[in-house]
Amino acid sequence: MTQRRGRGLVAAILAASAIAVPVMAAIPAHAATELSFWSWRPEDKVFYEAQAADFLAATGISVKFTPYVATEYNATLATALTAGKGPDVMQIRAYGGMANLSDAGNFLPLTSKMVPALGKMAAGTLAGAQGYTDKHQFGLPYATSVLGVMYNPALLKKAGIKALPTTWDSFLGVLSRVKSAGIMPLGNGTGYAPGLEQLWGAVGPTFYGGTAFYKDVVAGNRSFSDKNFVASLQAVKDLVAYMPAGAEGLDYNTARGLFANEKAAFYIGGNYEISYFRSLNPSLSVGWIPAPSASAGSPRFVTNWADGAFAINAKTTHKTEALKFLNFLASKDFNQAAADQLGWIPTVSGIKVTDPAVISMQRAIPTLGTPFLTLVGFRYGTPTSSAIMQPGFQKVAAGTKTPAELAKDIQAGVASWYKPQTGKA
Repeated sequence: MTQRRGRGLVAAILAASAIAVPVMAAIPAHAATELSFWSWRPEDKVFYEAQAADFLAATGISVKFTPYVATEYNATLATALTAGKGPDVMQIRAYGGMANLSDAGNFLPLTSKMVPALGKMAAGTLAGAQGYTDKHQFGLPYATSVLGVMYNPALLKKAGIKALPTTWDSFLGVLSRVKSAGIMPLGNGTGYAPGLEQLWGAVGPTFYGGTAFYKDVVAGNRSFSDKNFVASLQAVKDLVAYMPAGAEGLDYNTARGLFANEKAAFYIGGNYEISYFRSLNPSLSVGWIPAPSASAGSPRFVTNWADGAFAINAKTTHKTEALKFLNFLASKDFNQAAADQLGWIPTVSGIKVTDPAVISMQRAIPTLGTPFLTLVGFRYGTPTSSAIMQPGFQKVAAGTKTPAELAKDIQAGVASWYKPQTGKA
């Protein structure tokens, strides 16, 4: 975790009023409270509804879980907030993902007295759910996310691959051999722009230099035009040849489904993908490795960050009930269930991760961990690095923009609002 994370997160979401629902037989004879709870994870609907049922049984408070399409979530929440509508409790994106709304006072400031679990979390973790200018804690960080290369052991065996790649050249060689064996090498596509940034987040650090470069670019000592950063963008371009035919038209779920249904040998993404894979194919065997190094002898990195938080609407009319639910979301029982069923690496202590692939990811963080450069550091101003990078990668994949041109665009965009980069090319 880095000091930059103190620039923390969080933002966007909205005001809401709870809905009175009819008395239920299992609830005492008075009107029950229904909390509204929003998320960008439709794939987790069954999980959250089951957890809401447990919460209802324990407290008599019902929770209506409403998920939205991930790419539309920020705009949906921002629109609802502007209109004075929205949820009581919500999932919020980390760092600068919603910082403008958190700084505007849309989330209830939290303390360890209100949510005791906050008092046991590391400062770097807490920073993922703090404002950019207002440093109050506006959310309960719920998981650490890790990026890397997932693989299907059976498909690699079928392709005659006996050793996992450790360098970039050997990785490209393995992808080529898998393709020659008539097996789809890589399930990732280019139709889902955020997925390209995540793919780059996994493979890029070894090219640009990991945490050392992160610190230098945050300090303004190096820029996004640096040749090593350009090389990290080129690495994404290198992989396009091994993506499925029609990769430009693949949406997020279709791409993930190729790996889940054992059509593709590799998928580059995060631990949060595993629950979706298993929802389609419960028996899927998932292996994981850190992204290969840029060259023999160069270090490997594992990108990780405090991924999202749970927050309470500052205008909720059910503050007491919302705090009860937030503490439920901070409980060991909930977090153990999330680790078991969603592949989380929870921020709450005492949780046992059981999935072999997730165990490998968790164990790699202490020695190989590096911040997600664009997510942690440069999503606080307009345009964000991500807003330029994501569609830019689609143009690079299509051959209408070079990696060097994309790097120049990112530098110009960030330099327009981030003072340490102002005037640098």
